[in-house]
Amino acid sequence: MMTTLIDPAARIGRNVRFGHAVRVYGNVEIGDDCQIGDFCVIGHPCTQPGASPLRLGAQANVRSHAVLYEGSDIGPRLETGHHVVIREGAQIGENLRIGNFSDIEGACVIGDFARLHGYAHVGRGARIGDFVFLYSLTTLMNDPLPPSHLAEPVTVGDMVTVCVNAQLMPGVEIGRGALIASGAVARGRIPAGVVVTGADGELAGPVRFVMHMASRTRHPWYKHFADAYPEHVRGRIEKLGAEIEAEAALAGTHE
Repeated sequence: MMTTLIDPAARIGRNVRFGHAVRVYGNVEIGDDCQIGDFCVIGHPCTQPGASPLRLGAQANVRSHAVLYEGSDIGPRLETGHHVVIREGAQIGENLRIGNFSDIEGACVIGDFARLHGYAHVGRGARIGDFVFLYSLTTLMNDPLPPSHLAEPVTVGDMVTVCVNAQLMPGVEIGRGALIASGAVARGRIPAGVVVTGADGELAGPVRFVMHMASRTRHPWYKHFADAYPEHVRGRIEKLGAEIEAEAALAGTHE
């Protein structure tokens, strides 16, 4: 019969609950009030000797079959789907939500309140800002000449939305508040507050021109979706939105 194995060297906070057949390695620090689902691996050893501990913040909900490597620092209130992988060296802020079968490769930096839907792939070294959405089947690449030892990680600014099945090419820098449409291929430098469409990565105009006609709901999303976030960060969302609008206006992408 499979049982939960917890290394006695692991540092575990108060009121942490473990499911069936969980493996917790010694190089781990788990905050208070976390829930670890069945068949999870917490603190999986990486290939780099002397890795820092996996630090898992308080109130995490790690669902079944997730694998979290040592050497990552994850903020409070992580929420994972099933079969999620977070590799070593990730620096992750508050309340990341990451969907089923998604993976975050090593040495990534992810801000607060990022939302990654199912089957999202975040390539090694990516930089992702606060309040970012990566929808299902999005891919953040980093090898400009695959396979090679070259690396050009992706940078995604605050409040960017990357829609279903969009591809972010190696080295792309996406300005704050941009929207990458479904199936689009983003490359180069994307200004703040614009829409990117199609396989050619066309800059199709300001985000504020995007509207759901039946309901008359208009982007940018933070003007109609801020209530989906905890009350204590809504002022921060409003401030960031105003900064992005000013940046886009200065760059001529908000006209």
